[in-house]
Amino acid sequence: MRPLIALVGDLRDLSGLPHHIVGDKYARAVHAFAGGLPTLLTAVIDRDDIGAVVSAFDGFLFTGSPSNVHPDRWGGPPQAPGPFDPARDDLSLPLIQAIIAADVPALFICRGFQELNVAQGGTLEPELRAVPGRMLHHAPEDAPMDRQYAPFHDVELVPGSPLIDVFGSARFAVNSLHYQGLARIGRRLSVEARAPDGTPEAVRVSDHPFAVGVQWHPEYRPELSPPGARLFAAFGAAAADRRRRRTTPAPYGAT
Repeated sequence: MRPLIALVGDLRDLSGLPHHIVGDKYARAVHAFAGGLPTLLTAVIDRDDIGAVVSAFDGFLFTGSPSNVHPDRWGGPPQAPGPFDPARDDLSLPLIQAIIAADVPALFICRGFQELNVAQGGTLEPELRAVPGRMLHHAPEDAPMDRQYAPFHDVELVPGSPLIDVFGSARFAVNSLHYQGLARIGRRLSVEARAPDGTPEAVRVSDHPFAVGVQWHPEYRPELSPPGARLFAAFGAAAADRRRRRTTPAPYGAT
């Protein structure tokens, strides 16, 4: 049976009513390239539910979003740009800590990448374009979708990174659609890849079976990006392994 993957999405106002939503590209990438059963995790879940949620799923995907983590969550400046999604912040930050503590496989993309850092006590750069020496990290918003998600710059993994085996290469091109980035790196996080200007582009949680974050969008047409397809396959394999361990009966007499 396919591993059950929870997708952490957004709470957004659509036509005057709040909607829990997740991008179709994330769900399809999980199904087709990670081999999982994608399920939307709604933001009505509170802290008392988190233990049960962590136990119920084989893996978690924290999606990208137009919203940013609120600066109050990481000690940022009040003028840091939005939009914001406080309901998602309320769910994702404690959930990430519980997932890491329980060694549950997880993949963090774009906003999720930044959430991972904040959940682990890290901080963000509220405006990368305002940081001296940084390059542009956002494709033109008015461009056709295929151009927005086209390869934008290279990333290079640090020598000896275990993610080289995951991606199949130490250097490759990625898309880029973010305005913020990581500043102080959170606890247990190891920066595994950077953009040419030094901006962190991939991290992993040290001593964890699989907890990887990327700043780009590997979920957009992974069939066109071998590193993205391989990332989802590795995530799916980790989730499938957790499912086998959760559902295989213990040998008779085992304690």
